[in-house]
Amino acid sequence: MKNTAKKILFIMQFPPPIHGVSVMNDIIRNSTLINSKFQCDYINLATAKNINDLQKNSFFKYVLTLKIISKSFYKMLTNRYEYVYITIFPFGFSFIKDSIIVLIVRFLGQKPLLHLHTYGFRENSIYSKFKKKYYSFVFKNVNVICLSPLLIEDISHIYKGKVFILPNGIPQVNFKNTYNNEQNPITLLYLSNLIKGKGILLIIDAIDRLNKKGINFFFRIVGSEGDIKYSQLTELIKLKGLENKVIILGPKFGNDKYDEFKNAGIFLLPSNYDTFGLVLLEAMQYGVPCISSNIGGIPDLIGDGRGVLMENISVDELELCLNKLLTDKLLRQNISHKSFDYYISNFTVNIFESRLYNILSGNPDLIV
Repeated sequence: MKNTAKKILFIMQFPPPIHGVSVMNDIIRNSTLINSKFQCDYINLATAKNINDLQKNSFFKYVLTLKIISKSFYKMLTNRYEYVYITIFPFGFSFIKDSIIVLIVRFLGQKPLLHLHTYGFRENSIYSKFKKKYYSFVFKNVNVICLSPLLIEDISHIYKGKVFILPNGIPQVNFKNTYNNEQNPITLLYLSNLIKGKGILLIIDAIDRLNKKGINFFFRIVGSEGDIKYSQLTELIKLKGLENKVIILGPKFGNDKYDEFKNAGIFLLPSNYDTFGLVLLEAMQYGVPCISSNIGGIPDLIGDGRGVLMENISVDELELCLNKLLTDKLLRQNISHKSFDYYISNFTVNIFESRLYNILSGNPDLIV
């Protein structure tokens, strides 16, 4: 029998390297719901081998980009797709590569569906008429997905169409809030790649101040090297005399990663880098109170008493927020309950897949 299911071409980054976008794309690639309801083809848009390669250009990347563009062109030339789904990045060579693919989709008379996992279109074009015009040209006659209504403003100057809202979701591995509010000392946790923009150095400065004030805690750092190396971090910790307060554990995955959340008292992500923060969802799944930045779609996750939002990204603000949580047991408990319940109701992988299915089938849950 002929398969009459709609065809979807997904052009998106897959691991490695492991980061929020590639993790979400891998969820789609392995989704039973999406792959059973549609005829899906996949092309890997990634050109970096590790986190350090993401912002670097190389001959290898140029060659791989040509292969990706050629493969995409061939797929669209030989197939008629309901949507060509593309995860598009707003900066540098990545945007040039992504935009060329969008223009090819349009040239071949097919429908681009652009999923924006990060922000920066407004900032990157505010002082450049050329960039604004090119962004507007690329976003002409496309469909757009944003992670949060808060992120629509980033493209409102270049795109006037409707926007599908599709928050991220992660697999549910914890079904009961088992948060331990009786820790002494309280364990602080950072679990992400070691990138300056994610705020790890800010955390070290803040806990140094708290340590000098005699506040008791223990800090665990989990993550792969990025633009910060383990040796640099170790040297900084020694310089501040925090060797007995801080441990660097390297990357952890699977059950080892989940154990970190089970044993955490407060999770820290004072980032100017993250748009949504999958790792915040992982912490919320275990009821761990989070401190993070008031940027991107993060307020949709931990706003309204589901966490602590920093008003600005500074050592002073982080110290203030951290001291507030460390010294208020009742506040930690309230945040734990609210964040766990909110995750269960809104951000499981099943909810994400269902929302994506509705968008691809023409019945989206939310359009703005």
